[in-house]
Amino acid sequence: MRTRISRVAGVVLTLVAFSGAGTEKSLAQHPRRTPVVEAVQKTRSAIVTVKVEKGGNWGRREVVGTGVVVDGRGYVVTNRHVVTGAERIIVHTVDGDEYPAKLLTEDALHDLAVLTLDGVRRLPELAFAPSSDLMVGETVIAVGHPFGYTNSVSTGIVSAIGREVTMPSGETLSNLIQTDASINPGNSGGPLLNVNGELVGINVALREGAQGIAFALPAETVQRALAKILSANRLSRVAHGLVCNERVLEDGPVRQQVLVEQVTSQSPADRAGLQRGDVIVRIADRPVGNRFDIERALWTSQAGQSVEVRVLREGVAMRASITLASSIEGQVATNKDGAKPQRPSWAVPAKVQQAKDSQ
Repeated sequence: MRTRISRVAGVVLTLVAFSGAGTEKSLAQHPRRTPVVEAVQKTRSAIVTVKVEKGGNWGRREVVGTGVVVDGRGYVVTNRHVVTGAERIIVHTVDGDEYPAKLLTEDALHDLAVLTLDGVRRLPELAFAPSSDLMVGETVIAVGHPFGYTNSVSTGIVSAIGREVTMPSGETLSNLIQTDASINPGNSGGPLLNVNGELVGINVALREGAQGIAFALPAETVQRALAKILSANRLSRVAHGLVCNERVLEDGPVRQQVLVEQVTSQSPADRAGLQRGDVIVRIADRPVGNRFDIERALWTSQAGQSVEVRVLREGVAMRASITLASSIEGQVATNKDGAKPQRPSWAVPAKVQQAKDSQ
């Protein structure tokens, strides 16, 4: 009897050893560090939890949404419906840091809101994907806090582009990205990423009663809105006179360039000799990749200050010095802080009844 048991044990040990060897070979053949894993790890520090304390007829409550750091000095973008009616806003980073936040400005047209963080250290910021570079069928990644499960990741594809939806508030959002990545309450204001870890869109709505139908504002729309509502005119009261757009290069080391479309007559840019067709490479100490970069490069500037601008003109590198003018447009308003809520809930992506092509 003992001999038989010993033989059986020997067979079992042999099988275990064989199984282990097969596992090692499998791991070598199929690496687990996929582009999705790398994109999530690269961007996690630029995605935050937005906790909003609200009052109302039903008592005080806490709403949880998601936000994206778009500038390392403490500027966070989320959905407007996340922070509407906020009495107090707290932002939590993935590292466990907590910052009181103020509502700097709202954009009802695009359901966007911009927060500023008090006492912030320099934060990682999320890069924008090039405009007009999105492909139907490509893999996208949604990160957020669905139902309070913080930093949850879901994947899907771009199902369509150019969708149009009417929000419950009555505003119509056009040129949206449709995706089948899982979007739930708590994902509001969070990022839709490509496999390079670039911001493709901001999750904004889901189709009521459906599965796998959600919508995001394209990154191009977001950065265009930011360039307007966070312009140098509004934040630092300076004017530069540049009207710019982006173009995507199919080949070459730079995927996107910022092209001067118009130079306002007698403006600082005009007096500095900048021309239509110039490609802006850098302003002050900041590289320029989109219109928003131009504006935030000048946030700390003052009227009368000279700022160096580097451009490419017909492929030739040139430098100009812009002496900024005073702007009459005032700074954007901020929101007040409030008191602590009594019960939690989640920021629900706007549920839409219908969606159609806007093209």
